[in-house]
Amino acid sequence: MPGILRIWLRACLAAAGLLILASCGGADLTGGGMPKANPPGLFTDATLAEYLETSFNETKACTGFTEGLYEELTVVMMQPQFPCRWYEAGCSGEFVTPNTIKLGSPYVWKHEVLHFLLYRNTGESDSGHTNALFWDCV
Repeated sequence: MPGILRIWLRACLAAAGLLILASCGGADLTGGGMPKANPPGLFTDATLAEYLETSFNETKACTGFTEGLYEELTVVMMQPQFPCRWYEAGCSGEFVTPNTIKLGSPYVWKHEVLHFLLYRNTGESDSGHTNALFWDCV
């Protein structure tokens, strides 16, 4: 009996293996012919924009400021470390007055949003990072 069980188990495993191989990579999901290439360019999915807007709103709520809207911003996606005027080694984020944030990493988004909100509400973006909001709201 153990021999029949072993043969049956091997047959099931072989059938499962063939099923997995048959479903891998060969399906044409374009409706016939060769798969079509995506258009060239840089794309992000909607979750990035949602993250940026949600984080903007969280930062604004933390500051208590009334001026400055997410829709006013221009966001420029940059390489993770890009040349900037502030640091010799480069920046991973930079606020450029009056409404541009260069963003190399989403991890510095709230920090750069704070510069924007400070600029819109006080007229000064605080490039020296002396405002306590950099500790409290980032």
